[in-house]
Amino acid sequence: SMDVPFLTLNAWIGIWVCIYMLIAAFVDLNRIIAYATRFTDDIFAFLIAVIFIINALGSPFSKTGIYHYFDFSHNSHDPYEDDPYFSHWASALLSLIICIGTVQ
Repeated sequence: SMDVPFLTLNAWIGIWVCIYMLIAAFVDLNRIIAYATRFTDDIFAFLIAVIFIINALGSPFSKTGIYHYFDFSHNSHDPYEDDPYFSHWASALLSLIICIGTVQ
């Protein structure tokens, strides 16, 4: 959609990365790694966790994900419509207990 040649763009990105890596090697930028702390690792782990959580929840505007499933008019609830023992609140409570129980 941007009308940019893919191979040309890939080649220029490769050249730029090569130049950057050569400069980093000549000025010994790997000594900066010693200043990286566990905090950096925790931030990255938090980012990955947030991505998975958002992916599981789904968008509130889409037709998939947890937001859409808990809608009372969702088509997966049709078989249980006349069942007196089916409760949305009981299902939500069980899901919450299982969710909290799996957290370490």
